[in-house]
Amino acid sequence: MTLPSTVGIAEQGTETHTTDQQVEIARWAADAGFDFLLVPETWGRDAFTRAGYIAARTDIAIGTGLVPVHSRSPALLAQSIATVAELADGALLGLGLSSDNVVEQWHGVAFEPALRRQRETIEIVRQALSGEPLEYDGTVFDVEHFRMRFEPDPDIPICVGAQGPKNCELTGGFADQWWPNRIPLSSLDSLREHVDTGASKQGRDPADVDTVPFVTTCVLDDGDRARACAAAEIAHYIGAMGEYTKNALEKCGYGEVARTVDERWQRGERDGAIDAVSADVLDEITISGTPEQARETLDRYGSECDGAVLLPSKDASLAEVEETIDHVGDWL
Repeated sequence: MTLPSTVGIAEQGTETHTTDQQVEIARWAADAGFDFLLVPETWGRDAFTRAGYIAARTDIAIGTGLVPVHSRSPALLAQSIATVAELADGALLGLGLSSDNVVEQWHGVAFEPALRRQRETIEIVRQALSGEPLEYDGTVFDVEHFRMRFEPDPDIPICVGAQGPKNCELTGGFADQWWPNRIPLSSLDSLREHVDTGASKQGRDPADVDTVPFVTTCVLDDGDRARACAAAEIAHYIGAMGEYTKNALEKCGYGEVARTVDERWQRGERDGAIDAVSADVLDEITISGTPEQARETLDRYGSECDGAVLLPSKDASLAEVEETIDHVGDWL
């Protein structure tokens, strides 16, 4: 079996599990041999408080998955992840653009120029983590003189959850890892070309930027239940979370499925939308089913990617999340 070189697990959202429950998930993942746990942030519980709490109670690398670049200054992001790295068994900084609605309506910050802000944030964070004084004259940020008042880890990976071509180019040019989210396996190569282009434009070796996709995952002895949980997650993502997943599926030849799911979801037919998620789509965009089924799909990720972040379905119970972790851990 060809496994991804690194395997992490991420909480699905700030509302799905309490922080103490997330500690349990982190412990299960550490015991099962997972490499890291990611803590998300939307408009519920914040990422860094939980990351520190989990770090104090577990032995696993911890990252943010993801925090928006608009909600904190680059210097504060550097301080925060450097502190997590001091507490945890390793750290990763996962950044993203979020959306204009969240950024402007929740944070009260102008969304544009979003890509420029993300680039400057990455550059400033990297400079701050070097331990040297900040000297940066940018379009969005102008910082100078100050430096960290302790010695940070300069090697914390900076990872970007990019989907669009321009953001993928930016990721290749400036980040350490590319974290595509629920992208069909057969679409990864075409998007990865933009990452490689961005790396080359900045004089970087594209091979230095790892591909580590987020994948909805549910692995249970009851394969039908696992597939149902995964289908519910994908139906929600197609119907309620914007156009990107639907468009990505259309490009892979699953346009009819994606449109049917979306139409039923918009009519309030949740069960009908879930039923419309085909087995082919589940095989393309999730790791789900019995251990035998899931192992075959995980092997594909190992062949085509540098790592994987497993996303437990929100429809799965805490016990089913533990069972999923245990089954995947059997292969790590």
